[in-house]
Amino acid sequence: MSANGIIQETELIDAATRWLGERMPDTWIVERAKRDPINVAEPGVDDLIELRAPNGTYSTVAVEARAAMEPRDVDRLLTGIARSLRALAGYVPLLIVAPWLSGRTRELLAGQNVNYLDLTGNALLKLDNPAVFIQSDGAARNPNPEPRKPASIRGPRAARLIRLLVDVRPPYGVTEIASAADVNPGYVSRLLDALDRDALITRGRRGVVDTVDVPALLRAWASDYDVFKRELVTTYVAPAGAATALAKLADTSMRTTVTGSFAAVRLAPVAAPSLLAIYCEDPRTTAEDLGLLPADDGANVTLLRPFDDVVWERVTVSDGVSFAAASQVAVDCLTGNGRMPAEGEAVLGWMAENEDQWRQASLPARPLR
Repeated sequence: MSANGIIQETELIDAATRWLGERMPDTWIVERAKRDPINVAEPGVDDLIELRAPNGTYSTVAVEARAAMEPRDVDRLLTGIARSLRALAGYVPLLIVAPWLSGRTRELLAGQNVNYLDLTGNALLKLDNPAVFIQSDGAARNPNPEPRKPASIRGPRAARLIRLLVDVRPPYGVTEIASAADVNPGYVSRLLDALDRDALITRGRRGVVDTVDVPALLRAWASDYDVFKRELVTTYVAPAGAATALAKLADTSMRTTVTGSFAAVRLAPVAAPSLLAIYCEDPRTTAEDLGLLPADDGANVTLLRPFDDVVWERVTVSDGVSFAAASQVAVDCLTGNGRMPAEGEAVLGWMAENEDQWRQASLPARPLR
């Protein structure tokens, strides 16, 4: 390691030690450990921090300092240092220290029971003896980002790509994805790189997508997407009720597909739906066909102009009414208000347990529709 690297590592560990010490009672001692009674340093950790309670009990925490850590690095960590520590001493608490850790990185670390601390105040530390629990939120965005411009998962092209990754089982390569989603291969490559860095997908030889973390990918998409806050949304009242308007969709003259609560309840009931959300090509004609009245307040029907033709892909039809694909329903609910995010999570749970019912086995030779 270069001299600069050693200085940065030392500064990170010193800062973490101070941060923890400031948050413990005055009677506790928090310091860099002066001893290594169980040879924790052998697996290659950077240092040890000791937390000592006034009754004499103490815990030695193995510290791994990183100048940067991306979500994809978590897997490498767990197959290296963390595994070695657990093999060496049953369970030795591991603390990752970095200048900043993204929300996805923190989520993955917490999911593997790995403690973390960044210098903006994002922290999670759980110790059994002495009992310690610290959790805090710091910066949501990197205060010192790298010059690299991250790929956005906002917009129609990203929607087509994400829907394909979710709706079709891998493996598939860049060229196959680009053809099936009708997206430029260069854009596909850049977006896959970004998704791989965030551990939302895994890639094998020659960049082929091997696995997709479906719930995490749809949640990430939802954070950059909001179907109910666009200018192409109009709201109405169905005088006879939203359920009656739903039944009339079978006879409408326009192409439509139902999303949101009324689509979610068919897959994973949470509560009786009240707001009917419909993608439609012509809101005015659809409203006339369904007998809807314009309304800003008290609306029970929302008509949505499609942001892209992807909303028509992989729909299902029941009693003459078209319902959006499970992936589209999930993300639309996740970005809604009220109980809709809970409905979206319920759909994600249904998707995990019923993959054979909604996920295609392979890509077709032509663009998906």
